[in-house]
Amino acid sequence: MTKEKNGFDLLRILLAVMVLSVHCLLIGGYNLSDPLAVFSKNQINLADLGVMGFFALSGYLITASFLRSGNVGVFATHRLLRIFPGFWACLVITAFVLAPLIFLSGEQPLSRFNFTGPAGALSFIGHNLFLKINQWSIKGLLDRAAYQGSLNGSLWSLFPEIQCYCLTLVAGLFGLFEKNKFLYLLITVIVFFYYAINVNFSKNFGPTVLILSPAFKLYAAYLAGSVVFLFRDFVTLDMKGTALLFLFILMLLKFGGFNLVSPFLIALLLINLFQSFKFSIKYDVSYGIYIYSFSIQQVLFHFFGKGLDVWVFILMSVCFSTFAGFLSYVGVERPFMNLRKKTDKTLNK
Repeated sequence: MTKEKNGFDLLRILLAVMVLSVHCLLIGGYNLSDPLAVFSKNQINLADLGVMGFFALSGYLITASFLRSGNVGVFATHRLLRIFPGFWACLVITAFVLAPLIFLSGEQPLSRFNFTGPAGALSFIGHNLFLKINQWSIKGLLDRAAYQGSLNGSLWSLFPEIQCYCLTLVAGLFGLFEKNKFLYLLITVIVFFYYAINVNFSKNFGPTVLILSPAFKLYAAYLAGSVVFLFRDFVTLDMKGTALLFLFILMLLKFGGFNLVSPFLIALLLINLFQSFKFSIKYDVSYGIYIYSFSIQQVLFHFFGKGLDVWVFILMSVCFSTFAGFLSYVGVERPFMNLRKKTDKTLNK
């Protein structure tokens, strides 16, 4: 499925805004639940839907990318150039631009900001350089925050994302996307079996590596998206089928049972719905929105406190995060993605 024949650009932005909106409630100190959490009786919220949707779409597109690349080096280079430059730029801007803004909101001189001390701005970059978040904030920075747990809490999911890329690479090398794709389906079904029991019945059921991982549901969503791509000839729905699937999901959300198969339902619904129409966007701001919005919201809270109406806070967050996403795409992401043409020629020689 090519970019010109789907609405996946729009989907990515909508998913990023879903995550952003729930983070607004947390970071802004609003004692509110999001509408999806209320409707589903806390089976799922908009943030979970957003992140699982990202992983489902990623599983679909990255599996296609592996099969299209025809070269392990090309595939790996594409993925690294897509994730790391924007992430590294975000770490630097978070530590040396957004964090000092938060500090200045407390009317203290910038000379007192923890640039290089223990748990400071520089170590925030160094400790988080390779996607796994080991330092969540800068010491003392969020003492006045409504949410003090993280300066940029969205970044944690990028490590599971790169793990999923590695899974795709290994599965592809073993031929699980072509001759042995039914074995890949079987592996996915087994993971779903563990997921369904772990989420709904017993938190201690399944392999320890999965039980202890907060990304269990994200792995399941990624696998679901991958399977939807591999078996797209069997699971592609027309608009009537997609509408019926949507109604079925609404029933599960209302009356229970959604979490039994939520990763697959999310993947099946979103991919079918957004591949049914064309909506391309010149500037893919979704990644930038996702990685900058959390720390931007921390800045907004420190300057405005709880004085903003929740909808104003959300609107301001969307506007500032979209602008950051635009700058990230134009200034960092796109230039590095353009390097892929050169690296492809080198790797295909």
